[in-house]
Amino acid sequence: MKTASTTFAALSLFLAAFIFPGLVSAQNGYAASHYAAQQAAYAQQQQAAAYHAQMQQQQAWAAYHAQQQAAAYHAHQQQQMMVARAVPVARTAPAAGSLIRFDGKYASCSASLPGQVQYLINAANHLQNSPYVRGGGHGRVEDRAYDCSSSTSYALIKAGLLKSPLTSVGFSQYGQPGEGRFITIWVKPGDHVFMTVCGLRLDTSGGKVSEGPRWRTKGRSYAGFTPRHPFGL
Repeated sequence: MKTASTTFAALSLFLAAFIFPGLVSAQNGYAASHYAAQQAAYAQQQQAAAYHAQMQQQQAWAAYHAQQQAAAYHAHQQQQMMVARAVPVARTAPAAGSLIRFDGKYASCSASLPGQVQYLINAANHLQNSPYVRGGGHGRVEDRAYDCSSSTSYALIKAGLLKSPLTSVGFSQYGQPGEGRFITIWVKPGDHVFMTVCGLRLDTSGGKVSEGPRWRTKGRSYAGFTPRHPFGL
């Protein structure tokens, strides 16, 4: 019996020495592979979450950009509508009996108008025989010929409403925005400028070629022009 027990114990030790390490190694391998699978699944989950967050951010920026574009377009449309309402496509000279009269060449005005307006009308009358020369009237106020901006400048200077000649670009910042009570300068920067005084237009365009500044009664397009006026007038 003692010999059998000893033999069984020895056999048990032998099995423990050679079989159990294999079982432990298998368990460790299973645990390692299970942990690796969990890590891979977690990494995929994190990548999916990051991608989802990125897509949400891109969608939010796209929606914001579209909203800004829509707002800008709406504002532009409103501005265009306001300009269209404020600036008719064509205007004609004032009717007889108003504050200013026109005899076909020269203008006259009511004595009730401010003195500066009266001086400006007299100065504009002085230009009625002047020819058109591009750049004329800019080097000196008293010149033999004038262009659109220098003739407008001349009338304003003689009325004490301007110090020196301006170009059409310079007139885009003159005085105050909008139409005046008596005097309005209509500006298209870099292109053209003309003036209306109590509705009567002083303009270098609308007549013969090379014809300088004249009082004009024929209607013209005001599209694209921005109104400015002297302070208080």
